[in-house]
Amino acid sequence: MDVDRHWESVFAPGTARTYEAGQPMLLKGNVLRVLEGWALVTDPHADGRSTFLELRGRGQLLGETSALSGEPCNANVTAVCRTVVRAVAGDRFLAAAMADKEVQIGMILHAQELHRTANVRAGLRRFGVVCGLSRLLLDLSRTAGAPLVAGIPQKVLAAALGVTSRTLHDAVADLVGRGALSARWPVICIKDEATLRELAHSEE
Repeated sequence: MDVDRHWESVFAPGTARTYEAGQPMLLKGNVLRVLEGWALVTDPHADGRSTFLELRGRGQLLGETSALSGEPCNANVTAVCRTVVRAVAGDRFLAAAMADKEVQIGMILHAQELHRTANVRAGLRRFGVVCGLSRLLLDLSRTAGAPLVAGIPQKVLAAALGVTSRTLHDAVADLVGRGALSARWPVICIKDEATLRELAHSEE
């Protein structure tokens, strides 16, 4: 079974929702599937600060962990740019997830991939900025399904890397100078994936 097609069929009768940049994406017992745009997931702290967790984009789910565990969602989810999703009730999602063994296995693999991605992004800060940014952009372009990353502001990418917007700007300029990218915010186009991959592994 094609798990992605399975989720398309599960979410097809769901409610379409559109969120504008900066708008909270309230789950309220629902599971969302991103159709376009990006969602920023952060961990809120009692003192008002928040920690970057991850960015989720096209085809990825929001709230699925809460639905599967039965626990409330503790993370904050915010639209990074204009973001379109389809929402289904958590119980419908859970029934669909448990209906087929292949889907269950696919869910496990999907969860493992999301954890891997989150860990990669969380670990970016230990690399140099150019190396970390190269890794991040390659990861995001895979999610987007195209050699470009559109709609993510500089400050969000900077938060993902744990650097200032100025430092991020300089790293992007470096990659543009190497011919790896072109950048017209908020769109970054990957021009030379081989160079970006080489830089992504330059500090391992």
